[in-house]
Amino acid sequence: MWASDSSGFIYSLDIWKNSSSGERKTKTVYSRDKIYELSPETTYCLKVRARLLPRKTGAYSPVYCIKTAVENKLPPPENIQVEAKNQTYILKWDYAQENVTFYAQWLHAYLKKIPGDNSGKWKQIPNCKNVRTTQCVFPKNTFHKGIYLIRVRASDGNTTSVWSHEEKFDTQLQITLFPPVITMKPTNNASLRVYISAPGESENKPVNHLYPLIYEIVFWENTSNAERKILEKRTDFTFPQLKPLTVYCVKARALIQDERWNKSSVFSDIVCEKTKPGNTSKTWLIAGVCAALFSIPVVIYVMKLLFRCISYVFFPSSKPPSTIDEYFSEQPLRNLLLFTSEELTERCFIIENTNTITAVEETNQTDGEHKKYSSQTSQDSGNYSNEDESTGSKFSEEFLHQETE
Repeated sequence: MWASDSSGFIYSLDIWKNSSSGERKTKTVYSRDKIYELSPETTYCLKVRARLLPRKTGAYSPVYCIKTAVENKLPPPENIQVEAKNQTYILKWDYAQENVTFYAQWLHAYLKKIPGDNSGKWKQIPNCKNVRTTQCVFPKNTFHKGIYLIRVRASDGNTTSVWSHEEKFDTQLQITLFPPVITMKPTNNASLRVYISAPGESENKPVNHLYPLIYEIVFWENTSNAERKILEKRTDFTFPQLKPLTVYCVKARALIQDERWNKSSVFSDIVCEKTKPGNTSKTWLIAGVCAALFSIPVVIYVMKLLFRCISYVFFPSSKPPSTIDEYFSEQPLRNLLLFTSEELTERCFIIENTNTITAVEETNQTDGEHKKYSSQTSQDSGNYSNEDESTGSKFSEEFLHQETE
């Protein structure tokens, strides 16, 4: 059974300290594996049960107890990391002591699922033997596409540490993730539209296509240190309702959308842009235009009144206003207000004989006749022209001749 489907089995391990206060931990392990972070010279007990995917689960094995050894003088290296750069990999780790050398090895991850001892199958990583620094560089062609395990240990010549944790290394996830390219444009209503795109040139182009990415965007006002961080799957989005005519800045980095790996790029270049005027400025503009349109008739009306006043003062009319004309309906009073356009004249005839009757003829003369009459009259209204006298004499003679007859 174990040999026929060995790759289909996984194992659950329960481990605890052999004491009344021992906390029990459960881990998923391979058929041959290591348990880290235990206390030295301490007795631990454990039991294991097998599970055959997808749903079959076996019974627990008998409990097995064992005492750990004395702590090694040299601690193992910690925080193993692999980074890709150009055509090389950089293996890094942390270590507190100095004057030690390091060794690094690798193993195909699938060998862990095969029962048996695989300690002799580990291989030395090129350029990572007897290294005196906490990193080493080796070519990418050391590994083909796949998943590997990497471990590191330290040595001071006489003492050697145990191997570090076995770090899983996926060549597909070790592709360098380059920062995105940010473009930002102002839009109406004091908003900014952000566009995110992959870099124009990348030696690891497949990473943006093989794995779904999310983007961490950092956004802030140029005059403020308060930053706003968001995670966005879209490559085209908008920051709405910002301050009008204000400069905002943004930067972003790409993240692989997978909880199993913590892979991210460095941040992109900072891009800043100024927002457009918002609705407030537009409203004031519309209000100003409307006020100007409404004020034009008022200005015209005021100018017209002012023009009338100036005309009345400097260029008076020869005819009195109708309001005044109503109060002077009598003819003599009206004559006082008439100037040259229309004036009433009187012709008087005097008869020397006391028995005669004085005839008065009233006629309205035109402006031309008035001018002629005025030129022949004297300054005193009691004086008459020669023409009037001759006419009167003729009338008297005719009247007397009729009396005689």
